[in-house]
Amino acid sequence: MPCPTCRPSLRTLLPLIVSLLGGTAVAQTASESITPLPTQLQYTSPLGAYQAYTDEPVQSWREANDRVGRIGGWRTYAREANTNEARKAEPAAAPHAGQHGKDKP
Repeated sequence: MPCPTCRPSLRTLLPLIVSLLGGTAVAQTASESITPLPTQLQYTSPLGAYQAYTDEPVQSWREANDRVGRIGGWRTYAREANTNEARKAEPAAAPHAGQHGKDKP
């Protein structure tokens, strides 16, 4: 019975090494018989659907002010911001509380 801590000699490993190397050579020749991959590549640019910025037409400041007045002015915008819908859309209060020791007294 061989020693469990002893290393196998080169003579013992030589047939195993030769069979492994021979198997790789056979595997390489077998892979060459597989049909080659297509050589024509297709490339689609991510910028193909890019839409350049276009200026909006300039409008009269009086018309813009009148439109805001018809909507209800700045108070309407303030009411929208104060509704429950706006609060639901906000993230939870202090989502990163406790990080970096900010909560320590």
